[in-house]
Amino acid sequence: MPHIVALVVFAAVSAMFFAPQYRGEALRQGDMVQVGGMAQDIVEHQQQYGEHPGWAGRMFGGMPAYMVNMNYQGRWIKSIADLTYFLGQPAAFLFVAMAAFYLMLLLFGINAWLAMIGGLTWGLSTYFPIIIEAGHITKMMALAWIPPVVGGVYYAYRKNLWLGAAITGIFLSVEISTSHPQITYYFAFAVFALFVNELIRAFKAKTHKKFIVVSLVLAGAAMLAVGSNLVQLYYQADYAKDSNRGGSELKAVEGVTTSGLDKDYATAWSYGKAESFNMFIPNFEGGSSSGGFAADGEVARALGKYQAAHIAPQLPAYHGDQPFTSGPVYIGAVMVFLMVLGLFIVDGRKKWWIVAVSVLALLLAWGHNFMWFTSIFLDYFPLYNKFRTVSMILVILEWSVPLLAIFALQKLYNRDLAPEKFRKAMTYSLVITGGFALFAALIVPNFMDFSAANDAAMGLPDDVVSAMQSERATLLTNDALRSLLFVVLTAAVVWLYYKEKIKTAVMVAAVALLTTVDLYQVDRRFVKTEDFRPRQQALAIQPTEANQQILQDKSDYRVADFTANPFASATASAFHRSVGGYHAAKLRRYQDVIDAHLSKQNMAVYDMLNTKYFITDKGVQVNDGAAGSAWFVENIRWVATPDEELAALGEDFVPNETAVVDKRFENELKGIDIARDSGALIYLEDYKVNVLTYKYSSQSDGVVVFSEIYYPKGWKVFVDGNEKPYFRADYILRAMVVPAGEHTIEWKFEVPHFEAMTNVTRASSVALILLLGFGFFVTFNKRDE
Repeated sequence: MPHIVALVVFAAVSAMFFAPQYRGEALRQGDMVQVGGMAQDIVEHQQQYGEHPGWAGRMFGGMPAYMVNMNYQGRWIKSIADLTYFLGQPAAFLFVAMAAFYLMLLLFGINAWLAMIGGLTWGLSTYFPIIIEAGHITKMMALAWIPPVVGGVYYAYRKNLWLGAAITGIFLSVEISTSHPQITYYFAFAVFALFVNELIRAFKAKTHKKFIVVSLVLAGAAMLAVGSNLVQLYYQADYAKDSNRGGSELKAVEGVTTSGLDKDYATAWSYGKAESFNMFIPNFEGGSSSGGFAADGEVARALGKYQAAHIAPQLPAYHGDQPFTSGPVYIGAVMVFLMVLGLFIVDGRKKWWIVAVSVLALLLAWGHNFMWFTSIFLDYFPLYNKFRTVSMILVILEWSVPLLAIFALQKLYNRDLAPEKFRKAMTYSLVITGGFALFAALIVPNFMDFSAANDAAMGLPDDVVSAMQSERATLLTNDALRSLLFVVLTAAVVWLYYKEKIKTAVMVAAVALLTTVDLYQVDRRFVKTEDFRPRQQALAIQPTEANQQILQDKSDYRVADFTANPFASATASAFHRSVGGYHAAKLRRYQDVIDAHLSKQNMAVYDMLNTKYFITDKGVQVNDGAAGSAWFVENIRWVATPDEELAALGEDFVPNETAVVDKRFENELKGIDIARDSGALIYLEDYKVNVLTYKYSSQSDGVVVFSEIYYPKGWKVFVDGNEKPYFRADYILRAMVVPAGEHTIEWKFEVPHFEAMTNVTRASSVALILLLGFGFFVTFNKRDE
């Protein structure tokens, strides 16, 4: 009965929060709009040819589709899990998150009614609606599915080895399939903390042999989870080596190469130390960079003098340390109070591993604000330097705070708490949380700096800026008093329950209502019903007049769209082959070219990428110097290092005349006379995303450079049907030696080893399903006995 009630409540709350989706409306999710542009040519290719090309041809000159839009086969666990999205997106994401957290708490042995409170809290964490509106869907899905992974590990150690291992494997498989390794990596810290906790427990109880067996079985389940996604993981991991997350071949200032992201880039979004109080008081540092001020507040009144009061709600109330943010990581005053209570009443062996991983996550979230500690992890922890936005690790606290809070409620529910211990715990918890809220409301505004780094840059009158700072102080005060109210109400419910003045059902209903109202109200500040638009209008990229003008040209060309940052927007990619795009994991060498040349308007590099059109605020500009689809060169400039290769694309570089080639490819050109036939001709006859066909004629052997990105792990070239070698030129392009005469050149992209990887994925999926069946068999067998 409680399970059905919980699922109905989760469904109702999720559907109510995203009710406009059932009217055919959608949020304009920035990232999802970009995804549409990124994958448009892949979608069109599939519709026309009934196959997935494996290559994304319109973005950054072309790149593998492995992290863009890939049709991975054999992931049957994921296919089954997809059935849980019956509410429709995005409401289904909240529902799955709530249900998954609920299941985790059941695995921890929590009463079902209390687990329902935890599910509501996790699903309504303010961070979730915020990232859904931003379009960070893979992150949301990864977070939704991760809780039972931790719960399954606990269940395997404490209660049922085979069922616990199966649950761990199944949910880890689904979580991995969401393609957000950063979330998987962060929660590995939580699993490791639990592992250490169980290790200590096993050695104290002298049950280390059982511990080893359980650990080995769990490791096997994790390997099956990886195997059930191998077709995805193999290609993404292989591509990562060549992406900007795999480090650069270029020499750094210190004379060494990097193996991951630049530290400044990785820590750009670091949570401020004071900003951390946003988890308890949502407006402690202003909330959002894209609004937060009242339509009739101090800022609006100040702007009224300039007939601009209407823009007040659009100005940034946020004044924290991050460059900008969509909102706080608010966990809820109700949960924070109960978590603090849990610190005093939950048994040590149940809480310290949670506390340890929570403190670690908070310190790492501070990033460059606690750089000596962050540097240890960036320099020495495997893979940590592959991820940016270190503040994202706060998702651990969003998980751990309600977990410990529900542990505290379970302790109260068990009725095994001594009166004196309860009295002290309540006193300490009220003083810490309620006292801080009161301090924040009355004292902090008097000495806190409410100016933001971007205030001056907005060019607003001084009195408006002053009003912004004053209203930020008011926002803090109001939210601090709000949090104080929720703390007091929650404390009252807990006290009444402990004193047996109210029954369990009343306590559960009261706490569930308080935490739901607490979080729901704050969530609505950042995701409003008026943010929804008709679905087609919200998610589609509409062609501009410039796009339509360029589309009249049926030849081969690329576009650079400077109406936005061309290297952080996939709008142009929705309609044209583009030199820009939108992706966090570009090819490393292409990123080098962006940094060294494209961002500095080096026209020779735009020319070699066949950039025929530039879109600006003034309209379309035609570049007559675009080099074309391919060309014969008359000179080879040999270079010894990647640094020399990149530098050679400088101002004196003429792509149609000279090819810059690394000396490692010398063997490809041995005995070749580079002299170009002045009458040689080459043109692109047919273009498909994964097959490019050229015709050429030349009276002598020659070297041809193609305005296509070099990626040897899939691209093969054929001359009249015979495979030929090729090499890299101009740092990022393909080149080859061609024989004299009239011939056909065909480039084909095939995903290597795809069938083998798919078969391993299928086999691992079957093994996981069998493991789950065996887990249930053993469980029911024991019950019968």
